[in-house]
Amino acid sequence: MKILYSNFKRNLQNIIDRYSDNGIFVIIDQQVHQILVDNILDTLLHNGDTHIYKIEATEKSKSIEKAIGLWQWLVERGANRKSLIINIGGGIITDLGGFVAATFKRGCSFINIPTTLMAMVDASIGGKTGVNFLGLKNEIGTFTDPKWILINIDLLDTLSYEAMADGYAEMLKYGFIADEHLLNLTYSLDLQAIDKSLLRSLIIKDIQIKQHLARIDKYDQNERRALNFGHTFAHAFEAFATGKNMALTHGTAVAWGMVCELYLSIIHYGFSRDEFHRLHHFVKEHYKTISINCKDFDDIYRFMLHDKKNADHNINFTLLERAGKFRCNQKASQTEIYEALEYVCL
Repeated sequence: MKILYSNFKRNLQNIIDRYSDNGIFVIIDQQVHQILVDNILDTLLHNGDTHIYKIEATEKSKSIEKAIGLWQWLVERGANRKSLIINIGGGIITDLGGFVAATFKRGCSFINIPTTLMAMVDASIGGKTGVNFLGLKNEIGTFTDPKWILINIDLLDTLSYEAMADGYAEMLKYGFIADEHLLNLTYSLDLQAIDKSLLRSLIIKDIQIKQHLARIDKYDQNERRALNFGHTFAHAFEAFATGKNMALTHGTAVAWGMVCELYLSIIHYGFSRDEFHRLHHFVKEHYKTISINCKDFDDIYRFMLHDKKNADHNINFTLLERAGKFRCNQKASQTEIYEALEYVCL
C-alpha cells in the first residue's frame, strides 16, 4: 500500500491507466459527486470504461444488502479480478467499498480517495473494511489494504465546521496515544481559522502513527488496539443511537468515548485529572451532547458486551497512564463503566 500526498490528478491518472483495460468502478458518496465532480471525475471520465455508483453515505448503507447490490452491479457491468474499484468519500464509503472489493472474486484491487478529515486520518488507513450487521458496527469485514490512498487536503475545503470537528476527534485520539507534544499541537489547531500547513503536518503524523501500529499488529490483537482508545464506549453509543433512530456522528461518539475512557484511566492508572478535565470541557464546548440518562446505561452496557475486542466475556478498553503511555486490553467493572457514563449525562 502506498499513500500519495501530492500531484493528485497526475497520480490518479497514472493509476487509472494501469487498470483501464479491465474497467474502472467508482463507488462515491452522492454528496461528494455533486460537490467535487470537477475536481475528481473529470480525470476519471476521460477513461472510456468507467462506471459510477453513487451512495447515500449513512450508516444504513453499510449493510450486507448494499454490498450485495454492489456485487451485482460489478457483475452486470463486466468487472473482473483485474478491474479497479475507486472509493471516494468518507469512512462509510471506504469501509463499504473496501469490503466489496476485498470479497468480489476473492479480491480485486482498490484505492481510497478520502474526502473527509475523519477518513484521511483514520477510516481509509489501516486496511479495515466492513459492514454493520444486526445493529452492531463493523460486525462483518476483512483486513485488506488498498493499493493506494490519495490524500488531498484541498478536498476538505467544502466541509462544514461540524464535519471537520468529527475528524478532529480522531486527531485528538492520536495525540493521547502518541505524546504530550502532539496532543498540545492538535489542541492548538483552530478549526474555524485553519492553518493548512499545520493541518497537513498533523494529518501526515497521524497517518504515520496508524501505519506503524497496523504494520506491527495487522490483525488488531495487541499494540494496534491503542487506536481503539475511546471506541469501546463510542461504538456502544452509536449502536444505541441507531436503535433509537437518533442522529449521532462517529466523531461525537469518539469524543465522548474518550471522556469515559479517560475517567477509567484515572481510576486504574492515575491519569491526570487536569488533562481529563481539559478534554471534558473541550468536548462539552465543541460537540453535541448524547441524549442518554441513567435508565439507558443497561442498554449501552449490553452493546459493549458485543464489542469485537472483548475476550473471556470481559469488555476490553485501551486506557492511559499519561499521554503516550497506553495500555491495551484493559478491563473495568460494570460499576466503573456506569460511573464513566455519568460524565456523558452532565
